[in-house]
This record gives sequence, structure tokens and C-alpha cells, in this order.
Amino acid sequence: MNSEFYIDAVLRQAKPRLSTLLKLMFSEAQAFGQKTQWLGSVIALLEPLGFQERTVRTALFRLAEHKVIKIERHGRRSLCMLTPQAAASIQSVRQRLNIPAGRSFAEDWSMLVNSGGISATSYAAARKQLLDLDYCVLAPNVLARPASYTRGVQAGEDHGLALFEVSGAQLAAAVRQPLFGKMDWDLETPAAMYEQFRQRFEPLRQMLGKRGAFTDVQAYMLRLLVSHGYQHCRRADPLLPQELLPDSWAAMQAYQTYAALYAGCATQARRHILKITEAPAQEQQASLSTTPVRRHIARRTGVYMTA
Repeated sequence: MNSEFYIDAVLRQAKPRLSTLLKLMFSEAQAFGQKTQWLGSVIALLEPLGFQERTVRTALFRLAEHKVIKIERHGRRSLCMLTPQAAASIQSVRQRLNIPAGRSFAEDWSMLVNSGGISATSYAAARKQLLDLDYCVLAPNVLARPASYTRGVQAGEDHGLALFEVSGAQLAAAVRQPLFGKMDWDLETPAAMYEQFRQRFEPLRQMLGKRGAFTDVQAYMLRLLVSHGYQHCRRADPLLPQELLPDSWAAMQAYQTYAALYAGCATQARRHILKITEAPAQEQQASLSTTPVRRHIARRTGVYMTA
């Protein structure tokens, strides 16, 4: 069984959403210096993943309606790019994904406590936002994440909760207090997802370093798919300190597989993205340079001006 077999299997089993892959693809291209892409390049980059032109066009314009993608018209052509807000959000997610999954009470933590000063509705909204920023729920009214996450990560949370910078030992003691209540975490669902991730991507990781293991197109696809798969696992993971997890917890193994494939495919993926995105840009530039310059005459207060 070769790389094509395993990549096709991932596509069939994971069934990634086109809107998610589009955002990841734009982020990848931007990381390689391609902040804008012609519509034809976008379509070409999604084609190996099984998406047809009409489907890509529809998804793009829907993302534009939601202010994720900006589309500029240049004559009959369309230039596409992430909006600044979307680009910053995706970059923030990427930075957090690149932080190793292991957490421990041996490190310092940022702890947020709901002391009753905000409504239940406001707390639910704040909790959702904080979970997206990789906070974990240690008790019904206590959320926390390692203090190291504040370095190099755009937090920006407007939570309205009491913030405490504490040691891991202090946090562990606080979680045991009856005052904060007790949590029953769902560990079965993320454990099953991590195992599924391992089964899908570990054979591909074993191929890294072998001559001709991946084509440039496959390396590009793999960067997108392993990012999508690992991000999916992380969203289901309660992200608890290892002291509260079973010994068999597979988050670190999944992170290592993700990091190895994402970094190991970078050079080839970059080559493919540049090949697809630079050719239309060069054609556009050549078209502009060979198009005859037309003289436009405008009448302003009796004086003719040419441009």
C-alpha cells in the first residue's frame, strides 16, 4: 500500500468540509508568501481534494458573505484573499496547535473563576470563547490554561471573570475544593478520535524520509489533511493536565504525528502552491504588459485631459 492509498482513505473517511479546507489552504499559501490568489488558482488547489469548480465557487462566495474571504474584481477575473480578521484568527489557531499537547500541574497556570458577577448567558458565551482559546474546564465555574499560552498567542478574551495567575499546585488544590463543584469529563470521545487519527496518519508518517514517498501534490494535500484531522481532535479534547488523564492518553502521540507530517511535507507543499499560484500571476502581468494602452479623453471645465 502506497501513499496514494492512505491519502485517499483519509479523504473518504474524514470527509473534510470544503469551507474548512479553503481557510486552511489560504493560510498555507499565505505562510508561503502568497497572500492573494486568482480564482483559477483556488480552484486548481482544491481539485486534487475532489472538489469541482462550481462547488469551490459557491463555497468561496459564501465565505465572502461571512467576511472570511475578500474577493476583488479585476476585469473578468477575481482575486481572492483572507480578510485580515480571518487571517489573524487562523494564525492564532495554528500557533496554539503548534504548542505540545502535554499539560501538567508542574507548570504555572492562568485560572479564570466565575464568582457569580455575570449572568448565566454571559458566562456561557465567555466559556465558549475561552474553550476556543484552549482553556480547559476544571470545575463548573473554573477554567484554566498554562500561563505559557499567553506568550506568542493572541488571547484578546473579554471574559468578565476573575483572573488568577497560580502555580500548578495551587490550581490542583483549588480544583479539589467543593466550592467549585465537580466535573465529569467525556474522555471516551476524544480518546476514540485520537486513535482514529493515529490509524489514518501513522502509516503516512512512517513514509517520511523515504525517497519519492510523496509527490508535491500529495505533500500539499497531506499538510491540509493532517492539520484538519489534528485540529478536529483538539476541539474534542478537554485539554486537562496529565495528572487528571489516564496513562494511555494519546494526545502527545497525535501531536508528534501531526508535527512530523506538517513539517516534513513543507518543502514539497510550498513548491506545489507556488507552481499553481505564480503561473496565473505571471500570465496576468504579461497580459497587462502586452495590452495596448488606450487614450482616454475626459472633459473638465472646457479643458481636454488625456490619461
